[in-house]
Amino acid sequence: MTTAVIETNRSDIRERATELESQLMALQQQLQTLLRGTGGLQVLLPELHDDASGRIDAQKLAVYMGVPLKRLTEGLRLNYKAIHRNPSAEACQTPLKPVKRSLEILREFFNKPETVRVWLNTPHPDLDGRTALEMILANNPNAVLTVLENAAAGVPV
Repeated sequence: MTTAVIETNRSDIRERATELESQLMALQQQLQTLLRGTGGLQVLLPELHDDASGRIDAQKLAVYMGVPLKRLTEGLRLNYKAIHRNPSAEACQTPLKPVKRSLEILREFFNKPETVRVWLNTPHPDLDGRTALEMILANNPNAVLTVLENAAAGVPV
């Protein structure tokens, strides 16, 4: 082999090595981004929050669950007229929190809102044969949340 051929091969190898290093760096950056996303802070179901205040929006929650706002507010013993005027009112946040947390867990399990609604409307033995939606609308969202948190933690009920 001549010196010119050897130099050309070395040049090709250096070029290829530089290209591979560049690809490797890009892949490492993508991996770091993915890992940050899984371990970092995140808001689950952000679409259920009011854009301006960041609080849970009762109207958006009702739509996600497939129930009228009036039915949800009455079930949680909230004032429908007040919530209709301001669905993300600070005063309604406490009763909405366990409902939203239940929906977050269900979304993690099922991924699709349609499947979440099916589960909400299916009788469950750990709720004495009642549906989760019935329990929520009977002002007992914490019973549903307990069942879901236990299931997520792998704790038998």
